[in-house]
Amino acid sequence: MVLAILFLATGFYSCEKTTTVDAASLCTNGIKDTTEAEIDCGGACEPCPSGPEFACKMGNDNFTVTNAYGQILTPSIRIYANDSRPLMFMFVPTAVNTPLPVNYVSFAYRGEAWTLRDTLPGNVVLSKLDTIRKIVSGTFYVNARRVTGSDTTSLREGVFNNIRYYPLAK
Repeated sequence: MVLAILFLATGFYSCEKTTTVDAASLCTNGIKDTTEAEIDCGGACEPCPSGPEFACKMGNDNFTVTNAYGQILTPSIRIYANDSRPLMFMFVPTAVNTPLPVNYVSFAYRGEAWTLRDTLPGNVVLSKLDTIRKIVSGTFYVNARRVTGSDTTSLREGVFNNIRYYPLAK
């Protein structure tokens, strides 16, 4: 009887351990949680970045797209953009705010195929490399040569923002 009164007076408590999760910690855990629109953004977290942007001067032409994306080709990231003229280039993302060599380029310009020039090929400078959300931003320039001849051109004033990169589909 004394135990029953003691139990009622103190209330019922579970023996299970309960933990409180800090909502802010969910915004940096690298997982898309319940209210997040993407990994660690949207909902209760900071807003997600805007969609991808990609632009450069291709020879004397402007090249601008809003549907660019990236692929992981370990150890490189390949950036791909297409405005009816496909353009792709690759680099190894080792540092931010440091010139990184472009190790591959391929694009169509004025009906011809172009590739990386052997000398002075070009650089990428990353301004953002988010390895949790898989988003990359930066600037680039590339010196290229025509595949079927000795003509040269360049991709200059290149900028890419909020490009999401994914593993290559198998």
